[in-house]
Amino acid sequence: MRPLPRPVRSLATFAAMVVAASLLVAASAGPRGAPADAASPPSRSTWVPVRSAGILTLDWGDIDATADAWRGNYLVLEPWEGARIPALKAKNPRLKVLMYNNVASVRKDSHESGIYSTGLSYREAQAGGWLLSDAAGRTLQWSDWSDLYPTDVGATAYQDRWASNVLGELRSAAWDGVMMDDTLTSLSHTTVGDRVSTQIPTDQAMYAATERFLARVATRVRSSGFLAVPNLTVQWNTWHAVVTDWTRYVSGWENEYFVKWGLDRAGARFAGADWTWKADLASWLAARDVPLLAVTYSNRSDLAAQIYHRATWLMTWNGRTGSSVFVPSESDVNHWTAASTVEIGTPTQVRRLVGTTGVWRRAYTRGTALVNPTATSAVVQVTAGSRTLGGTPVTRVRVPARSGMILRHG
Repeated sequence: MRPLPRPVRSLATFAAMVVAASLLVAASAGPRGAPADAASPPSRSTWVPVRSAGILTLDWGDIDATADAWRGNYLVLEPWEGARIPALKAKNPRLKVLMYNNVASVRKDSHESGIYSTGLSYREAQAGGWLLSDAAGRTLQWSDWSDLYPTDVGATAYQDRWASNVLGELRSAAWDGVMMDDTLTSLSHTTVGDRVSTQIPTDQAMYAATERFLARVATRVRSSGFLAVPNLTVQWNTWHAVVTDWTRYVSGWENEYFVKWGLDRAGARFAGADWTWKADLASWLAARDVPLLAVTYSNRSDLAAQIYHRATWLMTWNGRTGSSVFVPSESDVNHWTAASTVEIGTPTQVRRLVGTTGVWRRAYTRGTALVNPTATSAVVQVTAGSRTLGGTPVTRVRVPARSGMILRHG
């Protein structure tokens, strides 16, 4: 999550899934599979803050194009955007604004303001001896992000410099906290020449170094009155151990690729066990009132992914904490979309399977969320008085494979 280009970072190895061919908008098909109704944004006079949807604007021009950035409950901005915060909070005093900063790398060039989004600069890291190097003394460079140079996050002096710099930036404007990217649980970034550092040579060493960083830095950030929200880089078989070990240090978590891989509609939406572990992660955190920023990327026109993302979030939300965040792959576009920010009140029950259909359903005070994380479509009965987001009354709906639906009541 850095300024363009923004390639996919694999957090786990999964078999490729077939992309669902049908586009589902913020509505449901009728009894005979009639076209779904498109979700229409409310009139400006009715716009109010949304309690469980947020915005992440890190590419050039994103925040300028997103006039509605104030409407959610969380907003992540680059550190040089602090001057925007008072106007945003004047519209929505409940908005939490987090400053993006990378934990595990530095870059040589700053923003034109002179500010770095990496906690400290390349020169600072070089002077402190905190750049990772191999046995031949060569400085490592990530090949998947060629402008970034990995750092020794396990070094106490590095941790203290990072914390001091970032706390200074947080205090310079009305920030609520910091979003800490690349809190790595393994050596997940490839390096130029496949070089391995002597400081952090193994996955186990990376895990231990990151835990030391969080124990010292996230704790210091929190004790200074700010939120510390790291990007949780976990896999299907590691998430439970990581959140069990590390949640005590942080204010909440971010997790990318919540319901699909990739940055655009070509990325496959999750199904089966791949969907289940993401929902279980979100549910585990929700049960403990630990905020989660659940992030999905795709095209702004990909309504199917937006609804799948939002409906999955509604399956796990506790009615109080966290935020679902949809990020369009295009730059210079409004990141606030009607389909990915639908509200239907607060949950009235836990998610439940609908018979043997494989479809999950969860009731809310003003609607119902449905998710079908299987490879086949299914028809399910719905609550009397249900309507699609476009206003069409329905008594049963066909939920396509790897898709979600959100219905309103009354």
